[in-house]
Amino acid sequence: MRNANMKHIVFLGVCLMLAFLTGPVWAQEDWQRVERQIDEERERAEKDAALTERLITMDRAAMQKEVARLKSAEKSKDNERNLLIKKYNELIQLEEKLKAELVEEEAEVVEVEGQLRTAAKEAESMIRENQITAEVPERIQMIADLRDPDKVPGLGGIQSLIDVYFDELRRSGQTTLRTGDFVGLDGRMTTGQIIRAGAFTTYFRMPDGQVGFLDVEEDGDRLQAVTGEVESKDRSAVSDYFDNKSDVLPIDMGRGAAFASMTQKDDLLDKFEAGGVLMWPILIVACLAILIMLERFILLYSTKANTDTITDRISKLAESGNWKQAKIACDEKDRVPTCRMLASAVGNVGATQEVLENTLQEAILRETPRLERFLPTLGVLGTIAPLLGLLGTVTGMINTFKVITAQGAGDPSAMAGGISEALLTTQFGLTVAIPIMLIHHLLSRRVDKIVGDMEEKGTAFAVTMIKSGAVVPSEAESV
Repeated sequence: MRNANMKHIVFLGVCLMLAFLTGPVWAQEDWQRVERQIDEERERAEKDAALTERLITMDRAAMQKEVARLKSAEKSKDNERNLLIKKYNELIQLEEKLKAELVEEEAEVVEVEGQLRTAAKEAESMIRENQITAEVPERIQMIADLRDPDKVPGLGGIQSLIDVYFDELRRSGQTTLRTGDFVGLDGRMTTGQIIRAGAFTTYFRMPDGQVGFLDVEEDGDRLQAVTGEVESKDRSAVSDYFDNKSDVLPIDMGRGAAFASMTQKDDLLDKFEAGGVLMWPILIVACLAILIMLERFILLYSTKANTDTITDRISKLAESGNWKQAKIACDEKDRVPTCRMLASAVGNVGATQEVLENTLQEAILRETPRLERFLPTLGVLGTIAPLLGLLGTVTGMINTFKVITAQGAGDPSAMAGGISEALLTTQFGLTVAIPIMLIHHLLSRRVDKIVGDMEEKGTAFAVTMIKSGAVVPSEAESV
């Protein structure tokens, strides 16, 4: 609008300039006409200017009002933005706090999950290794989900685990009598009466009266008969319990281990093979020791250790001076060491006392090695046997630790060989060594007794020869 008014003013100015320049040419009436047009244009311009001013005033007011509204809206938006920023910051802080709590809760969940899986594993091992599960096989499925690593244990799984433990607790205090199936001694399924006493002992009775013990198979869902016969007193007690004639039932707290060990026949050859290579050296030591002991027993216990009767006869002959008969009497008993010693003394008639004593001492020293022959060897064998057993123990334990290093300690059967070798060689070595040491002691005491008898009889015979004058006494004796 302002531009249009400016155009009118410019147009009027141009017209006045033209009129001034062409005044002589135009007529008076044209001037008046021009003047009227100018006045009209001026009035129109003034109206337009007034209208423009009014419009501008209206526009300014509207704009000021709009500016005020926008400023108010801006301020409101700023306040709202500040509130949102504050709320956003609070939400960020809350998020960080919740994340920290979530991490803690996740750690607790993982720990609880691990404990649950461990408890489930123990529960599964428990129910697979007792005889209740063979009666109630569905218990295994109650905790199957807890062992699944791809599933998170829920409250239902936890409740199932609790139910299994309480069911085990309840049934462990019960005794049940039923007719059921089990794997018989021949390996085939058999039907008979079954008594379960808690989770430890289960007996069966066949229609023919046969009574035996039942154990759980490896998979835990079937019962099988244990090889062996129940002792007569226990068989009678079990039969009476089946017939409700007695309230006494033998219980095996080892879940069949005691029964199996009681009925198992120990095979000496199997034990010897399980002991390993070192059982052979111990066996050789035992055989050598037996041969030596037999030879020494025959020799030493066939030799008289008390020769009072024989020596009294020889002494009487010596006192009467009948040395020839004394020599014959000694030769008749030449198997007796004391008589051989006295024979050497009789051969020194007329010698001095020193010669006689030396002769007797030499005779004793000559007889002693014959009596003690092989006894040191027997003592060495008695010492070697337990040392070989100890060597077998060390070897077996080394093999056991090798198995543990390679396979871990979770498989007891893998370590059984090394442990058997360790224990059986020690047992065999001690079994061989103890009798050897005892018999070595007995034989040594026998030798000491024979040697003591020889010394006693030799001293007494020397005195007899001195008194009879058959031996010249020493100078000290003469004085």
